[in-house]
Amino acid sequence: MPMNRSSRLVGFTYVTLFVYSIASSVSITGPVMPLYVKSLGVSVIGWSVLVAALAVGMFLSEWVWGSLGDRTDRRLLMLLSVLALSGFSLLYTVHSLLPFFVVLQFATGALIVAIGPLTRSYISDESPGASMGLYVSLWWMFFLLGRVVGPLLGAYIAQTWAFEYSFWASSLISVLLAVFILVSFPREMHRRQAPKPNMLGSLKLVLGRRSARFLFLSALCMFMEFSLISSFLPLYAYGEIKMSTVAVGVLVSSVSGAQLVAMPLVGWLSDKFGRKRTALVGCLASSCLFLLYFAAGSGFQVLIVSIAIGLAFSGTALLLAMVPDVTPATMQATTMGVYGSFEDLGSITAPLLFGFVWSVFGPVYIFAATSIIEFMAVLLIHGIKQTTGKKAWNEVR
Repeated sequence: MPMNRSSRLVGFTYVTLFVYSIASSVSITGPVMPLYVKSLGVSVIGWSVLVAALAVGMFLSEWVWGSLGDRTDRRLLMLLSVLALSGFSLLYTVHSLLPFFVVLQFATGALIVAIGPLTRSYISDESPGASMGLYVSLWWMFFLLGRVVGPLLGAYIAQTWAFEYSFWASSLISVLLAVFILVSFPREMHRRQAPKPNMLGSLKLVLGRRSARFLFLSALCMFMEFSLISSFLPLYAYGEIKMSTVAVGVLVSSVSGAQLVAMPLVGWLSDKFGRKRTALVGCLASSCLFLLYFAAGSGFQVLIVSIAIGLAFSGTALLLAMVPDVTPATMQATTMGVYGSFEDLGSITAPLLFGFVWSVFGPVYIFAATSIIEFMAVLLIHGIKQTTGKKAWNEVR
């Protein structure tokens, strides 16, 4: 592919990810959703079940989307994803559907999750191996930009008008994104030759490597932390610290903002000193910082701790940059999908675990549980065989 066309499509991919991240974080995965269902009378345990249902739908389908991305037109798959997000966002505003929110969450997760492996695999396909850390860091930057804008926009809309209006905004943004994808992307996005094994055979091949399994389990731990920040930190700040709706939106956005500021430096450090080493430092620091919530009794203190965690957590995003090191060249989307499925598995187990800890031990102890999980991730990352991005697939165990 000519360099100018490649660069243009990479740019389109980043913009698509940015707008999609805004659309999803305005309501469905942002601070508005937990506060909205709380206003409808849903308990913390009920909210945990809803979060888990969304994650189950993502877990069961993300590797499928990734495998399809190696075999068919990725543009059409992205269109299906954003249009599904648009339609499902509107259904959340129908209060009579509250008993069916679990089903709605599952279906939403199964359909909207496609964008992750599709954009990741495309960036991986087009990135020079020596600069993989930088390119993946840029992927995270655009994702985080959406996560900064989305919660602020959603919280402002919810407080100014009503919770339901944020879902309408999410739907409108998704429709506009669908038009952008249709106009900007070519009918057939560039991809490598599809793998010979069938979908289940490809899954077995990917999971057959020890380094890949350790990497996937590390992603599981990372997204348990992500689930806490996106789903339980808003409830803790709102209910225990008594922060306002807009203040909660600022809090969630500040974590993503801190990651955004640190990401270019993290990408540069990873290419200079190694992805594994940089990820280890970030994960260990994150594990220690979660314990500071026990001493944070005010909204300002919670904000400072959260920003510090966001800075440290940015290092763990380099796990994504390590995926191509344990992936055959023709299976980028498939492996990105499997990686994403383990992220989703973390999002399934996290709300169930944190809901239990919250109810039995107390709200603040969810941060102690997260600290332990992050330390487990440190051990897992340490067990991944050091790779450089230049090794053949059959050399990485």
